[in-house]
Amino acid sequence: MPFSFRSRKLDLQTKISLVLLAVIVPTFVVVTVAENAITGPLLESEMKQLGVSTAETLADEISDAGWLASPRARALIEGRMQEILYSQRNVASLQVFVPPETPGEKPRLLASSVEESLSSDDPTTIPVANDSGLSALTELAQISLIQEDDGNRLWQIVLPIRSKSKKLVGNVVVLVTLKLVERIQSLLWRSTVVAGLAALSLLFIGLRYFLRRTIANERRLIAAESQNVQLTQQLHETQRQLMNTEKLAVMGQLTATFAHEIGTPLNAMGGHLQLLSGELTEGRSKDRLGVIRSQVEKIEKIVRSFLQSTAQPASSRQLVDVNRVIEQTLSIVGPRAESLGVSLHRKLSHDLGPVRVVPLELEQILLNLVNNSLDSLQSKVRNGVKSGLVLELGSRLETQDSRAAAVVEVYDSGEGVAEADLKNVWKPFFTTKRPGEGTGLGLTICQQLAKQNGASLGMDSKHGAWTRVTLRIPYA
Repeated sequence: MPFSFRSRKLDLQTKISLVLLAVIVPTFVVVTVAENAITGPLLESEMKQLGVSTAETLADEISDAGWLASPRARALIEGRMQEILYSQRNVASLQVFVPPETPGEKPRLLASSVEESLSSDDPTTIPVANDSGLSALTELAQISLIQEDDGNRLWQIVLPIRSKSKKLVGNVVVLVTLKLVERIQSLLWRSTVVAGLAALSLLFIGLRYFLRRTIANERRLIAAESQNVQLTQQLHETQRQLMNTEKLAVMGQLTATFAHEIGTPLNAMGGHLQLLSGELTEGRSKDRLGVIRSQVEKIEKIVRSFLQSTAQPASSRQLVDVNRVIEQTLSIVGPRAESLGVSLHRKLSHDLGPVRVVPLELEQILLNLVNNSLDSLQSKVRNGVKSGLVLELGSRLETQDSRAAAVVEVYDSGEGVAEADLKNVWKPFFTTKRPGEGTGLGLTICQQLAKQNGASLGMDSKHGAWTRVTLRIPYA
């Protein structure tokens, strides 16, 4: 129970760190033991092969040179032995045995790299000492692993020496020490432990660092998701306001049209009533004509009030950073673009100066254009296209006829507009969207707002491929 309580108190990072230690440490121990268990036999095998190669070389040289038949056999062979010992430091000793003079005795020690093994200092004398334990000459190679009293292990290799007629004329005995193997294994153990502890420490520190980064990124992701939810809500609110604005614009246009169309016949009626009033001098007819005229004048006042209510008040222009408005627009539509798999690109020029426009109207223009582009891209997604969806907003400085202008371009790789429809896209209530998806007033409102700010809108498109809308705002 206490352990369970304490484990619940540990944070996620500590728990994962303990799990990593529980996995990494046993793995390191197993790998280290396995490495040394494999390395030892391999090194010992290399030492054995070295002894065999040395014995074969010496036996072949003795046979080929015919040293056994020479009166200086001992001197010649031991000289060669010293050369071998000088080049092969792991060879502990070399011995050459020949048949005994008397049958039944042990083989005679002819030459040895160990001086005390010989019984005479005369290099021409063939000694009889035999302290190697070799009881008889062998026809076959013999390889064995022996251990001395001091614990030193050696490979003992016994190979036959044959004459050119393949007759057995002696044996070569080579002892190869394994001290180097033991030193290498000891060094390997120490270096493996040190390197393993260092690697384990670095790995643990690195894993904890990346774990902290992962946890921090997860927290930032949660915060970003929360912000995306807020931005999505803002987008929906902005879209709702835009729809209300479009509805109000429609109502304003209808009201203005209605008032204008009614005003014309009312003016004619008023004129004729005035003429009739002049022709009639008295009587009830003139009184009734006055009543009619007063009612017509009342209708004219109502019409004028409608026209005054639909006229947009003059807004004050301000110096506005175009790039900042673009970034604000992209931040609003970012969640929707991400949900559609659309890549947002920016190509903003930092050479632009502020332009004098109504900030809210510029934002309304850009938001409307970007939403149109996303609608086109969404239509492409419904048709099964999942790649190559791009929405790009760019800004640049353009100079024509010594007049500078800030140019904003909205490009998308959506459905595009047919060439025959390009001349109609600015007309009220014209739309290329499906029924129920648009009113056909968005671009009309954008064009009106652009004109009010002294700007202009243009469109270029390729049906089924792309659309580019260009907003030019001249510098005052």
